[in-house]
Amino acid sequence: MSWGPGKTTIEDLLHHQKLEHIIANPAEAKHLLNKARVHLHTSLANADADPEIAYDALYAAARKALTALLMQQGLRPTRVGGHEAVIDAVEAQLVPPMGKTLHPYRNLRRMRASGDYLGASSALHSDDVMRDHPAAIAIVEMADKLLSSGTLPVFVPSLRSRNTHSTR
Repeated sequence: MSWGPGKTTIEDLLHHQKLEHIIANPAEAKHLLNKARVHLHTSLANADADPEIAYDALYAAARKALTALLMQQGLRPTRVGGHEAVIDAVEAQLVPPMGKTLHPYRNLRRMRASGDYLGASSALHSDDVMRDHPAAIAIVEMADKLLSSGTLPVFVPSLRSRNTHSTR
C-alpha cells in the first residue's frame, strides 16, 4: 500500500491539527487491537444487563481498532479531531476497497452518542447491540489483517506538514 490514496486528506487533517504525527508504534497498535477484542466480549457480556454500556464497548472496539491502524502509521487523532478524524483518515486510505466494512462505523458512532440522550421509549436495547456486533467484529478483523500484513506504510509528512507540526 502506498501513500497515494488519502495522502491529501491526511495532510489536511495534520494541517488542521485533527491528527498529529508521532513515531510509529506497532506495539501500541497491537495493544489497542487487543483492547478492541476485549471490548467486543464486554459488549456481548453486557448486552442484556446494560445495553447502553454494551453499545459503548461495541463502538470503542471499532474506534480502537481503527486508531491502531493510525498508530501503526505514526498518526494519532488529537482532541480537536477526536473520533471523527479517526474515520476520516482511515476512509481516505481504505475506501475503496474496504468501504463496505468501514461504512457501519459512522452509524455505530451515531447510535453510541444517541444512547446518552434517548428517553425510555427509544433507549438502546440488547437487540441494537446484537444487530451491530457483526459490523464491529468486521472492523476489528479488518484492522487485524492490515496490521498483520505489514502493508501499512509509516506516514511521512510533506515539507508543509513538517514545517507546521513537530514530530513526537
